[in-house]
Amino acid sequence: MTAARRNGSVVCISYLALAELWRVPLFPAANHGAAVTDVEQSTAADAPMAAAVLSALNVPTLLITNPIGDDEDGRTVHRWLRQRGVKTNVPPTPDVVTPWIVVVADDQHTRTWFAHLPGVAARLATADLAPVANASFVYLDAYELIEEAAVRAIRAAKAVQVPLLLNLGGSPLSDRIRSAVAGHGQLLVQTNVNDDEHRDAPALASALLAQTGASWVVVTAGAFGAVAVSRTKEIARPAFPVKVRHTHSAGAAFSGGLLYGLRSGWSVERSMVLGSASGALRCARHHGAPLPTLAELESFAAQRQPAAS
Repeated sequence: MTAARRNGSVVCISYLALAELWRVPLFPAANHGAAVTDVEQSTAADAPMAAAVLSALNVPTLLITNPIGDDEDGRTVHRWLRQRGVKTNVPPTPDVVTPWIVVVADDQHTRTWFAHLPGVAARLATADLAPVANASFVYLDAYELIEEAAVRAIRAAKAVQVPLLLNLGGSPLSDRIRSAVAGHGQLLVQTNVNDDEHRDAPALASALLAQTGASWVVVTAGAFGAVAVSRTKEIARPAFPVKVRHTHSAGAAFSGGLLYGLRSGWSVERSMVLGSASGALRCARHHGAPLPTLAELESFAAQRQPAAS
């Protein structure tokens, strides 16, 4: 990697929407209701949060995403990004309605979501990917709903052999994504499992490693930490214990810390420690709280013992 490439921005690619986060004590049965005890606003998908985490760590970032509107929701999203130092490829656009997603979580840490993303996939699939050529790293959300855009971004990164962190976000690995990443020499894959499926994480990581030819596959499992698998090594990283306020974008916060370490030339294990600290503090802090600096993350990691897995 050239010096210019090494110092380049981390280019983060995904859809952008306003996220409204609802808290209920317990999900109701079908045809019943539940009282909403708290409402907060944030952003979706994972790439905006990963970019914000990196920005707080003084890493230059660029978010390549779909246009959002010059409406109240759009101004809220752009203010969120601006306050966190995240640059984007799109200004607010008057003739676009800002996409939105509602995430509902209960006190058992169960959550589900409802998304209104009209035209997002098509717009994202035509985004200008020229900045990828000079990036130090590419972070890409490869969800099913934006697969066309993800395949295009993978090809752009592969063409210039930019290191790529491919986040499946729990989506299955499709044949198109698998075919697109084949032959990429600097590929990492990240996905997640639910807490009650944490014992399946090593097997899933190994399967994805075989299917993608990645250098590493990382699988996060909430309170049970994360596992990383390469062709010769398996690393298990327990989670740091915190009082969980929410879990929105915890995986993306982990990705931001992980990427910081990898971009800095750290080992995967050391990078996972920083990622785990970042994810833990994301869960413990209010959505509007400033994201932690490198000094905060390293101090937190040094002072906390990891939770038992």
